[in-house]
Amino acid sequence: MSIAAWPLPARVCVRLFVSAVMIFVGLVVSLPVLIFVLCGVIRKPMKAFSWKKRTLPPAVYLDKSLGKHEVANVNGIQLYYVGSGSTEKPLMLFLHGFPECWYSWRYQLKCQELQDKYRLVAVDLRGYGRSSKPSYFHWAYHRDILVEDVHQLIRALGYDSCVLVAHDWGANIAFAMAREHPEEVDRLVIMDVPEDRIMRSFMFSHLSQIKKSLYMFFFQLPIIPEMTMTLFDYGAMASAFKKQMVNKDRMSADDIEVFKWNFGSRGTLTAGLNYYRNIPSLLVPIILPKRRPEKRYAMPVLVLWGEKDPALDPAMAKLHEDCGFFDDVTSHVFSESAHFLQQELPNEVNTLVLEWLASKESM
Repeated sequence: MSIAAWPLPARVCVRLFVSAVMIFVGLVVSLPVLIFVLCGVIRKPMKAFSWKKRTLPPAVYLDKSLGKHEVANVNGIQLYYVGSGSTEKPLMLFLHGFPECWYSWRYQLKCQELQDKYRLVAVDLRGYGRSSKPSYFHWAYHRDILVEDVHQLIRALGYDSCVLVAHDWGANIAFAMAREHPEEVDRLVIMDVPEDRIMRSFMFSHLSQIKKSLYMFFFQLPIIPEMTMTLFDYGAMASAFKKQMVNKDRMSADDIEVFKWNFGSRGTLTAGLNYYRNIPSLLVPIILPKRRPEKRYAMPVLVLWGEKDPALDPAMAKLHEDCGFFDDVTSHVFSESAHFLQQELPNEVNTLVLEWLASKESM
């Protein structure tokens, strides 16, 4: 439910309270992180403050087999995207997560089987890569605004609806998009992120998930996350990809260079972290009483997960089939994958998505 549905004084008070709590927890969480980082800086000070100069994107970023690079003007900003396949075919729109960009969907963009059936478009979300970064303030990245970006992008691409495929933060936006604009989402494919209500319920009943989500509290702090993530030439980012992947060979050194180049662009890291800094606004409906019936998902939904995901418990995948929020939902957990599912097991993911979509063609 949109935060705009609540009275302004209640929204402001609860938002400030939730923010204060999350920042306090973030400060507590940051202490061991800062000690660890400080020890690394003391041991290797020259390496800690040394960054590779990246003025041009890596060659793999410009690989023509991935599609054509273009820009769409939407919601007062520019969104950068890469498209492949015929514009005469139905639209399949991909939304990435953190710390990523459109390039996360490289294995899908060049999949011939997908191109045969769909116009494939992978976008840099607001603040990422070559898309506009409208403000350093987190409220410019409120989820309602991000949903409006996607809504207008579909129209700007010349379509009335799409198959929406999303991962991580992109999946959170996709769920909200499907609730607010159901007529524009024909099919919804979600990877490694639960629906809001499932996430809230699971977190409050599973201490293990709270522990896994402590990084979200750390990201509420100003400046400190940016400082720690840029040290050692964005070493934390490279480490996150490697540690959260089972099939590490799917993430080459050149691929990691793309993401480092992406976040080396001024303001991109802060923009990505601002998505997390808007989490308190998403928690407000938990505390305030409900005033409208909860929205359901009428379109077919496919929820995919990596069993070894270290950030989000794969047990939440099955809960989508049992929660009662969906008219038609299927879940599948890949045993040999972690968080970056579409990059770790691209062939398996592409095949399953195509088979699922084929099974829904008569609907």
